[in-house]
Amino acid sequence: MASEEVPSLSQDVIRGAKWYVMMRWSIRGLGFVSSAVLARLLVPEDFGLVAMVLVIFGLVSLLFEFGVNWALIQNNKATDDHFHTAWTVRVLQSCAVAGVLAACAPLIASSYNDARLENICWIMAFGIFIRGFENIGVIKFQKDMKFAQDFAYSVAPKIISTFVTIGLAFYFRSYMALVMGTLLNSFTVVCASYIAIRFKPKFSFSKISDIWGFSQWILVSNVAKYIGTQGDVMLLSFFSTPVNIGYYKWGTELSYMTMTEIQQPFSRALMPGLAKIKDDHNRLIAAFLKALSMMAVVAVPVALGFGAVSEELIPLFLGGGDKWLPVVPLVEALVFLSMSSALYGISGSLLLITGNVKYTAYISWVQAAVMLVTLYPAYYFAGMEGVAYSRGGLGIVMFFVVSLLVTNRCNFRLQSIFSVVWRPATAGIGMFVLLTSLSDVWVLDIWMLLGVKIVIGVVFYAVALLLLWGLAGRPDTAEHQILGYIRTKLKKPSKTYKA
Repeated sequence: MASEEVPSLSQDVIRGAKWYVMMRWSIRGLGFVSSAVLARLLVPEDFGLVAMVLVIFGLVSLLFEFGVNWALIQNNKATDDHFHTAWTVRVLQSCAVAGVLAACAPLIASSYNDARLENICWIMAFGIFIRGFENIGVIKFQKDMKFAQDFAYSVAPKIISTFVTIGLAFYFRSYMALVMGTLLNSFTVVCASYIAIRFKPKFSFSKISDIWGFSQWILVSNVAKYIGTQGDVMLLSFFSTPVNIGYYKWGTELSYMTMTEIQQPFSRALMPGLAKIKDDHNRLIAAFLKALSMMAVVAVPVALGFGAVSEELIPLFLGGGDKWLPVVPLVEALVFLSMSSALYGISGSLLLITGNVKYTAYISWVQAAVMLVTLYPAYYFAGMEGVAYSRGGLGIVMFFVVSLLVTNRCNFRLQSIFSVVWRPATAGIGMFVLLTSLSDVWVLDIWMLLGVKIVIGVVFYAVALLLLWGLAGRPDTAEHQILGYIRTKLKKPSKTYKA
């Protein structure tokens, strides 16, 4: 029976990942549309004013983020009282963030010597306060793997707020369009949350010990993750130039796309699936290994493939001829961090589900500390490329550290992880080496060379992966699932029509 249920769970996770990838790109697409229109109606100063406040808001929000969502998702025995308590915590959290931002509004305005920022802070603080009353019941969409409902709930308010903000831009023709758009988006989300689900939250602290016991470590982990992702740019600003930091910022944003556009949506679908079977150790580990195998087969070629074609793709994507070429070596190094993070991010999901949340905090702090310690020596000896390669190397080391930790805490063999990862990693690195060498061998038009490299990369990776899978004895991993899916599609009878 268990063997039948694991594939079913795998199919649910894959189906959920498709929904969440669509959700992410739908929201991103709406953002592109909104930005394209607003950029024509507003001036850069308008965006800069709001960005100043958003940076401070992000830092303050981080200090009050307790991850109550994950506390509910990982708890199979969560009752309505748990949801009521989580909602109460989130309301108090939003009140605290809004209160701090409103109280600091005069100080923020005087620090930047711009009186307009005071009103912006007050309005955005009110929006944060409103957003805190969002119906906590919508988490049940993710928890119960109701992906279509989750997609509709997440995308519909974004569509409304996009058009509302554009309308406000036509009316105000100033930064107030962005500020009021943010406020109305919070109001729209809260209203939509009560329409989408009938659950009615109420104030309660009856399960505060259960919620806080899990959430306190999410807070600790989030602070470390913020330092790990933003600390490098903060430090580099002290001993590098704005131009170099601009190159580095683009390098990180482009190379991290594997993690943000593939691993995070996949993990969002995976978490509730693993939570449902966390009390059955054998099924849990089997499902985790299948998920890790699928992530490795997809994330490795996407990350390393992007790095391998970056020399052709980045000038085309960013424009400006050779202006952005310094970004290329940074991306070629940072994609190894992105690849490794996507892989050990799946292990982090398993640690959360099994109640080892504090170890995810330890991992985040170790990674942040090592990054901060190695940053200046890497920059001193090799400049921005040294920083990028040190971060890429740190990502690979952290994959082994996290793998060792998760096997120790969850009681299974380290060899199990390596057995599903080594084939995609070997095929992916081989593809990366081959493609990066083609730029020196062939002198072609940039568009033609990009197309040739993509075709060769896809063919090489697929052939190498299948050969290695065959040599390994054709184990029941992602390769087997993908081939089975292809066979099923090919065997479907074609429709015939009678004359």
